[in-house]
Amino acid sequence: MSVRIIQSKCGLFLTCLLGQIMLFAAPVQAGVEGKSYTVSVNSSLGDNFTACFQFNTNGTLRFLGQNATYTTSNGNNQATWRAVTPPSALVSIAFNGQVMGDFVSAPGISGSGMNSNGTTFTLNGTLLSSPTCPLSPSNLQFGGSRENPFLK
Repeated sequence: MSVRIIQSKCGLFLTCLLGQIMLFAAPVQAGVEGKSYTVSVNSSLGDNFTACFQFNTNGTLRFLGQNATYTTSNGNNQATWRAVTPPSALVSIAFNGQVMGDFVSAPGISGSGMNSNGTTFTLNGTLLSSPTCPLSPSNLQFGGSRENPFLK
């Protein structure tokens, strides 16, 4: 009977150990839904600026006064997102990117984009503590020109 108790304790120990290994070995994919990011943007026109990307839970991305529809996917150990402004917009913009980090509290995003004028963009963003972008002028930091650099 003591042998069964030892086997039982070893079985319990191994089950707990394997469960912990599986918990840490299989990361939970992060998503952008309901999160906002301060994003550093570089454009092919030489503009470097900061924007705030607010990914609402209804599939809408808001950035520098623009609205886009976004989708997400988790595959190949990577969480990705894609967004596009409505085709009726004067200048259409499309983005694609990935979440940097595999855990729910992923610290940022990266990506690229292109507008219908042919201007390309590279993006690197840091997660904000709030799910919404600030309403201050720091949300619109694109240099001396007040023209939206995503629309050039």
